[in-house]
Amino acid sequence: MVAIDSGRNDIDGMILEVERRNELRTVIWRFLALLVFAISVALEPDVINHQTHLTLLIAYAATSVLAVALVVSGLFRSWLNWPYICIDAALVVYLAAEHMFIPGSSFVEALATPSLAIAFVLLSHASMRMRAGPVAVFATLVTLGSAAVAALSLFDDPFQIGMSSEELQAASVRLLAFAAVAAIQVMLVVDIRRLVRFAVSTSSERANLSRFFSPTTAVLLASGGAHVALQRNEAAVVFIDIRGFTGLSEQMALEDVASLLSEYRQRVVETVSEWDGRVDKFMGDGVMAVFGFPHPDATDAVRAFDCACDLIHRLETWSDMRTNNGKIPLQFGVGIHHGHVIGGVVLGGRHSEYTVLGDAVNLAHRLQEMSKTLGAKIVISREILRRLPSGRLGLSWRWSQNVQVPGRLEAADVFYLPIEQMPS
Repeated sequence: MVAIDSGRNDIDGMILEVERRNELRTVIWRFLALLVFAISVALEPDVINHQTHLTLLIAYAATSVLAVALVVSGLFRSWLNWPYICIDAALVVYLAAEHMFIPGSSFVEALATPSLAIAFVLLSHASMRMRAGPVAVFATLVTLGSAAVAALSLFDDPFQIGMSSEELQAASVRLLAFAAVAAIQVMLVVDIRRLVRFAVSTSSERANLSRFFSPTTAVLLASGGAHVALQRNEAAVVFIDIRGFTGLSEQMALEDVASLLSEYRQRVVETVSEWDGRVDKFMGDGVMAVFGFPHPDATDAVRAFDCACDLIHRLETWSDMRTNNGKIPLQFGVGIHHGHVIGGVVLGGRHSEYTVLGDAVNLAHRLQEMSKTLGAKIVISREILRRLPSGRLGLSWRWSQNVQVPGRLEAADVFYLPIEQMPS
C-alpha cells in the first residue's frame, strides 16, 4: 500500500536549475554574435562608419567577456538577462538608425546593410534563454525602435519623403520578416518549455514511483495517477515478518530498532524487485509483496516462491552476520498464496493508495502467521504448489491436510519448510 501524493513537485525549481546550467552556453553564444558583427562590418561597402563600428565591437566584446566572467564566478543572476536584452536591442536599433540617417540613403539600403544581420543572431541568442519574455521584449524593442528612427529619418531628410512604393514594400517585407521570425521563436520557446516541464514532471514521478513499483506499474501510475481504476486479477501474494519482533524491540534502543528495520526492509525490497515483484505495504516488521498485478503471468507463483526462498536465505545470512557481531539472532516467517485479488488506486481524499485486497491477501497473511505454530520458515497454499514444477519442493518440505486457518471457516491444505531446514 503506497500513498499517491497529490502534491506537485517543484518543477519550476528544477527548470531554473537547468537554466542556470545553460547560462554559460548562452553567454558564449554572444561571441558568435560578435563574430557575425565583425564579419558584417568588414563587408560594409562604406568606410565612413568603420571607426564607430569598431567602437561598438569593442564595447560589445567587453559586455560579453563580463557576462562569461559573471557566470564562471557564480555571480550571474537570471535578472541580468534583461539588461543584456536591452543592450542587444539598442545595438540593432543604433545600426539601423546609423544607416537611415545617411543623406540620400533609402530604407531599402538601410535595412539591407550586412551589419543588421546581427539582429537575427541576437534574436536566436534571446531564444536560448528558453523564456518567451526576453524574446518578445527584444523583438518589440527592435521593431518599435527601428520604426521610430525610420519616422525621424523621414522628417530629417526630405529626400526620403519621396520614397517609392517599391521601396516601401521592400522595407515593409524586411521588417515583417523579422517580426515573423520573432513570433515563431516565441511560439517555439513556449512549446519547448511546456515539453520540458512535462518531461521533467513525468521523469520525476516515474523516478519516485519506480522506488516502489515495477517499471510497468510505475508508467501506469505516472500516466493515470489517481484515475487508475480498480480491477480484478489473479496474483501471488507474499507476507513476511520478523519472528518475535515486538518483544525484541522492547529490549533495544529506538535507534537500534530503526536501524534494524531499515536494513531489513532494504533487503526485502531489493530481493522482491529482483524477482519482478512489488512491495505493496510495510506494517512495522511485516512486509507484503505482490507478484503479477496488474498484469498476471503464468510464472507469478513460481517467482513468488523462488523469491521467498531467496529472501529467507539472504535474511538468515544477514542474521548470522549480526550474531557474529554480538547481536541477537533473528528468525523470519513467510506465507504465500495465489488467488483472485482486487487492486488499483483506492481513493482516500488526500491520501489515496495503490494496493491489492481480497481473500487471497487475507489467506497469505494467515499462512504467514501459521508459520509460528507450525515452526516453519515458509508456508504455502495448495494453489501455489499446483503452479510449481513437479518435485520443486524437495524432501525437506512437510504438508498438513485440512488445517484450520485462524479467522477462516474453511480448512486448507498447507505445505511448509521446517525451521531447521534450508530452502531448496
